[in-house]
Amino acid sequence: MKSPTTSIPSYQNQFGFLTIEIIIAFSLFILFTISIFALDTSMNQLRIWSVNRLVYIKESIEKLGTSTTTYKYGNDSVIVMSGPISIAQSNYSNAWGQSSCSSRISFDKNKLTLNTRGINLGVGNVSTSIEVRDSIAYLTANGSSQAQPDLYIVDATQVRPAVISSLNTGPGLSALALALPYIYVANQSTTAQMQIIDAHSRGVLKVVGELKLPLPQASTTPSIGKSIFYRNGYVYLGTTKWDGPEFYVINVSNPKVPVIVGSFETNTLVNDIYVIDNTAYLATSDEYQMRVLDISDKNNPQLTYTSSPSGWQTQEGKIVDYFEDVLSLGRTVGGFNVTTNHEAFIFSSSSPQSVAYSTDIPSGVYGIINRNPYIYLLTHTPGAEFQVFSNDLGSKVHAMSVSSSTPVAMACDWSTLYFATGDSKGLSILKLQ
Repeated sequence: MKSPTTSIPSYQNQFGFLTIEIIIAFSLFILFTISIFALDTSMNQLRIWSVNRLVYIKESIEKLGTSTTTYKYGNDSVIVMSGPISIAQSNYSNAWGQSSCSSRISFDKNKLTLNTRGINLGVGNVSTSIEVRDSIAYLTANGSSQAQPDLYIVDATQVRPAVISSLNTGPGLSALALALPYIYVANQSTTAQMQIIDAHSRGVLKVVGELKLPLPQASTTPSIGKSIFYRNGYVYLGTTKWDGPEFYVINVSNPKVPVIVGSFETNTLVNDIYVIDNTAYLATSDEYQMRVLDISDKNNPQLTYTSSPSGWQTQEGKIVDYFEDVLSLGRTVGGFNVTTNHEAFIFSSSSPQSVAYSTDIPSGVYGIINRNPYIYLLTHTPGAEFQVFSNDLGSKVHAMSVSSSTPVAMACDWSTLYFATGDSKGLSILKLQ
């Protein structure tokens, strides 16, 4: 006899399935409701945060230019910080004519590219100084013959640099300053110690103005131009030692008629000049290796302080640099090197009369570019003319040759260094990046 078979009615199966579906649906409803609530809460919090942030930004913007934090960025710019806002503010009037060197340089000794091809200045014609703007180099020279050009404009964008134009101004040039389209040159002539060259067209250069320094007495032997600097409508000229002043303030608002407005007698050669705001820094060659002048009254420059490092009896101030409130001085070695008589100096930003760091450079310092965290030096060390130190001069990071001769000047354009080689090849180029 068969056992009875028990079966579940179909409506029970359906009811069971419906129960599971309802449970799942209800769970999803609960989950969706919770998610909506959480999202609504998050959106509300985001809205509150956004409103508060916008108010914060608005208040920060309103504070710009008043009680905000600032720090130096280069010599003629500052970064103004207010809350999350940072704005670069530059004084373009002051910056006009100044170096185009980058305020921040990333140095990697494994990524250096050196170009020593140079140009041909002619036999006996050697470069004396250099400035560069956007890969166009402006080079001065001094030749064995007055018939040779002494000012060159060079296209340095090419693998082999090419001369765009040249000009013969006379006996030779010691230095130049750029405030394009004008070039201001310190001339080695006794008949015109400064000249102004029109460079509106790089291919056609012409002298449009010149200045002869007045003689203290008719019998006085004239001086010659040695150093020059341009800033905000004025040229600052340094000369060799003579019976008259060796430092001049010259108004060049009319390039065709430069006018001396002030002067200062150092009683010694002025090798280099750097002007920032109302202060002029001079690298000089007597006991006072550096002089600092107050030029707020350009008619009457006043000495504010001097620096006389040990060894001044044989050494002379050669180059001065100023960057982000940090003053640097380089000087010659003075023949036989004395290790305690240093050649590279960095002065305290809080007390410019005090030396913060210094080091011995046995061959002397002829160029300085200070870019944190390094300081770049041009020296006369054979095979190591270019040297890189930490910015406290505590350790040498790199050294290399940049020319087959002895370079006499260094300039910076963005992240590339240019050297006046002191020979007929004119220049060499070192790309840092």
